[in-house]
Amino acid sequence: MVDDDLPGGLGVWRARWLVLRHGGALGPVVYGAVAVALAPLFLLWLAVLALVDQVTVRWGNRDGVPVTPETHPELSALVAEVARHLGTEPPDRVLLSAEPVIEAEVTHGQRCLRIGLPVLACLSRTELRAVLGHRLALLRNRRAGLVVPLVTVWTDAVRDSTDETGRKLRRATRLRRELDAFAAQVQRDADAAAATVAGGGEPAARATALAHVVAQTYLDDFLDLLGVPERNLWRRGVGVRDLDDGWRRVVHRGLGESDWDEETADLLATIHPGLAGPVRALGTTPLTVRPSPDPVPVPPLTPRQQRRLVRRLLGIPFPESLRWTTFAEAPDAWWRRRATRDADSVRADVATVLGREPVDDLEVYQVVRTRTREVLAAAFDIPVADLADEQPYDDDDPPGALVFLVEDALLRRGWRLEHPAVRGVLVDPARDRVDARQVLVAAAGDPSALRHWLTASPST
Repeated sequence: MVDDDLPGGLGVWRARWLVLRHGGALGPVVYGAVAVALAPLFLLWLAVLALVDQVTVRWGNRDGVPVTPETHPELSALVAEVARHLGTEPPDRVLLSAEPVIEAEVTHGQRCLRIGLPVLACLSRTELRAVLGHRLALLRNRRAGLVVPLVTVWTDAVRDSTDETGRKLRRATRLRRELDAFAAQVQRDADAAAATVAGGGEPAARATALAHVVAQTYLDDFLDLLGVPERNLWRRGVGVRDLDDGWRRVVHRGLGESDWDEETADLLATIHPGLAGPVRALGTTPLTVRPSPDPVPVPPLTPRQQRRLVRRLLGIPFPESLRWTTFAEAPDAWWRRRATRDADSVRADVATVLGREPVDDLEVYQVVRTRTREVLAAAFDIPVADLADEQPYDDDDPPGALVFLVEDALLRRGWRLEHPAVRGVLVDPARDRVDARQVLVAAAGDPSALRHWLTASPST
């Protein structure tokens, strides 16, 4: 291997081209060239924006909340401890973010570690050390500015090779053929670092798997179900700034079993070859998102910091004006519309299965409970044969689809959500509290008792 080559014998110039083409950097280059050709004034404006962007990045005013020994002593000390354990230099910058991941980045020549608040809420300190060890090992590579984005390109290709077809699959196959040797060497080194910090391969594998589950659960079961009105041509966008508080409440209430399975374990084992054995061994082990047993304390964010992080999480550019609110300040009509929309979606899926409109929500419940596989196929708009042979209904862990039915009915009766981020927990005007999950679990032995909770007006 030539001294200037990257791990796996990948040439530096070839790596730069791959990052430019597949790492999201080629588009801005093309657009910049067009701007130069068509509008010199526009080019000047881009230069001004670039200067402002660089300044805000260096000051930490856009990319996240800076973590320093003065502002976040315990988290800063934890990062420094992991770096010392690995015998590597700590990152140049550590930032808090609202993303449900812990990421390594190299920006403007600075090695950066971005720590997501949703992850801090769920991982133990041992698990957090393992994930931090992996990311810091990526940053200690001699050409980290190329290594880190190339690992991201390769990881996306691995995911696409299992999920995509046609042109995207062929592209993913070509990228893997070129990058597999490079990524295997880099990831094995980073996985070994995670195992070293965690005290073994098994705890490192569990931390890696749990971090993956937290990210997927946050995106699929929290962020996608927020129900905040979307921006359109005649309505200004809305931002809920206290998302982290909402996520912590959801985790504290409990999320049930995750989507972790053997197929996901196989994918993660491919991405982390140094932990492949113990990761695959976890494939049949249920992984549940729970509050961290020993969380690293983080001071409350200011409203300005909250807005900054949410903008980045949702990809909202700074020039765009938003109407900011909190869960507590948002109008109740938002959550009533959300419940009706989600419940109507479940009713439509059941109507597809039945070939007619369901008689009432009690029939919807019975169909979801007894024909779960068909309802899932209708929800995903795929043939039933594409699903696993068994999709059993778990009486002790009812699906969110049924929670939406109870929530919709009770909101129509004048109840309100105890907290808008926590689905299915409601209080009535007399302050009586009900948890839709508990109602559904209790109804497993006597479904007819559920009729009271699934009608828009109280039964007599």
